[in-house]
Amino acid sequence: MGDVDRDWLITQLWPGDETLDGYVPRVGEHVFCYRPSDGKTYCGIVEDNRGGLFLTTCHSGRQVLTAARWKVQSQPWTSTCPPLRDA
Repeated sequence: MGDVDRDWLITQLWPGDETLDGYVPRVGEHVFCYRPSDGKTYCGIVEDNRGGLFLTTCHSGRQVLTAARWKVQSQPWTSTCPPLRDA
């Protein structure tokens, strides 16, 4: 088995990270993220869901979130995403 095959196999066995409410968003999914500890919010497209939650956000570029600290819900993308709440 070559290095590429081994790397691919590892990525297939490594599931996405669970969020605070147990949801694992899919790569490519548009989500709304809320952190209860301080009320901070983001919405965006999930770029990767392993080793954190990697988002391309609708308001502020890219963000990496610790998935277990955020409540996340799938949300259809619209041109008017919820306003960013930066507490």
